[in-house]
Amino acid sequence: MPGESSILNPAISVILPVYNGGAYLVSSLESVLSQSFKNFELLVLDDGSTDNSWQYLNSVDDARMVLHKNRENKGLFYNLNFLIAKCKSNYIKLWAQDDIMYPDCLQGFVDFYREHAGTGFAYCGNDNIDENGIVKKSGPEDHTAQLISSDLHARIAFFTGSIAGNISNVCISREALNKVGGFNENMKISADFDMWVRLAKEHTTGFIRAKLIQLRDHSGQLSRNEKYYINHIKEDLMVYRNLLSYVNPDTKKEGKIMLRNYKFVFYYTLMVKALMKGKVKTAYLFYKELRSMDNFLKLSVAFVKAKTSKPSVPQFLK
Repeated sequence: MPGESSILNPAISVILPVYNGGAYLVSSLESVLSQSFKNFELLVLDDGSTDNSWQYLNSVDDARMVLHKNRENKGLFYNLNFLIAKCKSNYIKLWAQDDIMYPDCLQGFVDFYREHAGTGFAYCGNDNIDENGIVKKSGPEDHTAQLISSDLHARIAFFTGSIAGNISNVCISREALNKVGGFNENMKISADFDMWVRLAKEHTTGFIRAKLIQLRDHSGQLSRNEKYYINHIKEDLMVYRNLLSYVNPDTKKEGKIMLRNYKFVFYYTLMVKALMKGKVKTAYLFYKELRSMDNFLKLSVAFVKAKTSKPSVPQFLK
């Protein structure tokens, strides 16, 4: 159904980029179309799939869904920007072909924005599922506040990286997007993290503690492909430089310490693993990036400490 949605005034738009959706696309799409909240539009862009994704999408008969297709693969962040430009709603729910919405997911986001209209973006809690759709054991309860200030978002980002963890957790205000611009299409991995940092600079971030989606973990995900690891660190460090540029001096000082003890130690570990596998060039690239952001001797000490003692969780996350 290429063209325009028949929904004139949707309360929320769902955007779904698809590339070789495979075994998970059907259940993902069906979970959207069976939502308890009905006043939404669903915009789907097939990014040059080589499997039967496009044929399946064309077989779905639902007036709320609009299909678009790229003749050649253009990548996730191009697709998100393309679909965002087509949305009719002020609130844009990002979605992924691997994941599952619980029935009240859209209702949860609509209710949140009705109460907190000025929020830049909101993200929700989630269950993690494996390749077979089995829910994994949950981690500790997330006690993050419902409304997250720019400063608190920065502190969380220094510790965890991307606060939402995945685009499927997120709904964005178009008003906020108009201020900060679209996703950075030059990035392969971290353009979502970059977007959250840009949005959080000027806007409050929302957290819906309820688990509204199932987030699938499987081996085919881009972020788990080793050949993209060096892109990941390069792009993450670009985001952190931006974050460090706008936080207050106290948060900046605290942030540099947290980066060294947590995120940079993780990157250091990847560097060591690459070296142990004989990938000297890759290890050197990690070294160059880390040295550009921190004192390498102090980071090496932090790495050793991290391997010999259990890291503590910052107080603001308890």
